[in-house]
Amino acid sequence: MQSKKGAFLTMLAFAMMIASCYYDNREDLFPEVAVCNTSNVSYAADVLPVLESQCLGCHNSGSQQGNVNLEGYDNVRAWARNGRLYGSIAWLNGYAPMPPAGSQLPPCTIDKIKAWIDAGAPNN
Repeated sequence: MQSKKGAFLTMLAFAMMIASCYYDNREDLFPEVAVCNTSNVSYAADVLPVLESQCLGCHNSGSQQGNVNLEGYDNVRAWARNGRLYGSIAWLNGYAPMPPAGSQLPPCTIDKIKAWIDAGAPNN
């Protein structure tokens, strides 16, 4: 009986030693989520590059798919002010989701465009 108790205690001590070798650190348990900075969003630095890479291939003066032309600030501002630009990129109900094929724009990109629109869609 004593040998079974001794074996149990030895195994328990061994298990505790193994468990004590493992530790969690803050970085592994709580990775920092990238913060999306939506302050000081500008048309030239934040909005236009997205439009050029994601929208202007289909929504320009030569190819106005869906009768949408996003070429030039005045056109973009009109779509921003009527709510359709944000509705489409945020994939809101009642709006044509853009881009139509593939993935939705990253949340931070959408948040930046929304912040620009909420600031009055300035030409900055």
